[in-house]
Amino acid sequence: MTDPAMNDASPLQTDHLRATDGAHAPAKLATRGLDFYYDKFHALRGIDLDVPERKVTALIGPSGCGKSTLLRVFNRIYALYPKLVAKGEVLLEGENILDPKYPLNRLRSK
Repeated sequence: MTDPAMNDASPLQTDHLRATDGAHAPAKLATRGLDFYYDKFHALRGIDLDVPERKVTALIGPSGCGKSTLLRVFNRIYALYPKLVAKGEVLLEGENILDPKYPLNRLRSK
């Protein structure tokens, strides 16, 4: 038996989806309009995400969808490579850790 909904070839509409659960816990880590580039390749586009404090959060998805890239942005590993660029905001306890003035030692010790 086949579910007719599984045969729907129309594209998934995702412009209204947000990966947040802010109503239940304050965000310890949040992204706002996060974009990431591997040179000219636009790997992450407009990511808005709230990671609540004291909650388990899982990043799931197929290979190549950006999970590892997102995690690398969180600790600014890309800063070691001049052609890798992050734009937007990554807020850790309300401070934008993408700001070049935010000390890497402080970030990586948290």
